[in-house]
Amino acid sequence: MPPIAPARLNRWFRRHSLTLVATLGGAAGVAFAVARLGGAAPPARHAGPPPVALVQPAEPVRDTAVDTVQVALLLDTSSSMDGLINQARSHLWKMVDQLGRMTRVVDGKVRGVKIELAIFEYGNDTLPEEGGYIRQVLPFTSDLDQASEKLGALFTNGGSEFAGQAIQTAVTSLAWSNDPAALRFVFVAGNESFDQGRVSATAAMAAAAAKDIAVQLIFCGTNNGDSESQTWGSAAKLAQSDLTTIDQDRVAAHIPAPQDAEILRLGGELNGTYLAYGAGGQAAVARQAAADATSAKLGAKVAVERNALKAKKAYRNDSWDLVDAVEGDAGFLGRAKEEELPADLRGKSLEEKQAVVAAQASRRAALKAEIAKLEAEREAFLKAEAAKRGTTDAPSLESELIKGTRKTATKKGYNL
Repeated sequence: MPPIAPARLNRWFRRHSLTLVATLGGAAGVAFAVARLGGAAPPARHAGPPPVALVQPAEPVRDTAVDTVQVALLLDTSSSMDGLINQARSHLWKMVDQLGRMTRVVDGKVRGVKIELAIFEYGNDTLPEEGGYIRQVLPFTSDLDQASEKLGALFTNGGSEFAGQAIQTAVTSLAWSNDPAALRFVFVAGNESFDQGRVSATAAMAAAAAKDIAVQLIFCGTNNGDSESQTWGSAAKLAQSDLTTIDQDRVAAHIPAPQDAEILRLGGELNGTYLAYGAGGQAAVARQAAADATSAKLGAKVAVERNALKAKKAYRNDSWDLVDAVEGDAGFLGRAKEEELPADLRGKSLEEKQAVVAAQASRRAALKAEIAKLEAEREAFLKAEAAKRGTTDAPSLESELIKGTRKTATKKGYNL
């Protein structure tokens, strides 16, 4: 057979190359066509529907409105309750931190919360008998430094513990929110019989239920079926809640983390971003520093938790700090009286004042971001260390308070 001319052969390959590619299949066919023809390979056949571009889910939209979470803490300050008071002081920052993480989706937007804390003591013989040995230590407030100051001044003595009357007093005397979506809680902690005093558990729980206030009982002892724990168990059933028990004298162990020192340093720098205004501004600055010092005395764990909380939205001071006040109300600075402003802002134009506040706000935001990053690293470290050591935290005032809020919060659509 005579040889085929090269030009004729090339024409034949060009005409039938796609057939050869399909026959040879896959990479072999493509390689053949490229090598033989020197041109671009035919496009690979695509099986199935055309590829869809990956779309990152959009970040949830944050709502500018906030929900209200009110917590009335009723503490037995009779003799032998020093451990409970120390837990309240030590766990304040962690309790508020956990509560402040609650969110609720409203009209497709994620809404945060504002925490309001009230404190009562009961069972202390230094209190008036006609009032049931009960005292309102602090009305509802978001000023956490003031709460720390008031807790620090409590002492134990006596006594006669009228828990039912303490609940009724808190229910009737506090300025509870009328918002149906608000969360309202009374937490009462004690260790003697619940049936003391002239207000029965039935009456106390009925008064709370009428205002949609959830009551959680924390028994500071061993729930071993003795008469004291039985009365608390019966009261908890009336409140339609679970009775929780804690060892009031147990102190949570501190696991040092590599991030602790830097969180403390940055927390101290945060204080320098506050611009006190109003008649009580300087006193509030002093309370802030005192709360830092008190937390440090209570232990390294408390100090770190305190400074981590200062970087959260739950720690706000609109009532005395210009940065927080302006963030919550953009027109606040324009309405503020000159004599109420810090001395170095008086006499400046509105634009100059706004520039000073904006600079401090920017500095604070940067510090908060650094603390948040360190706290996330610290939490991961502590979780790994706890798993390595096989340790778990024992029930405490803080853990039981959070446990008690979760059930009620979930029913109202909150995430905690």
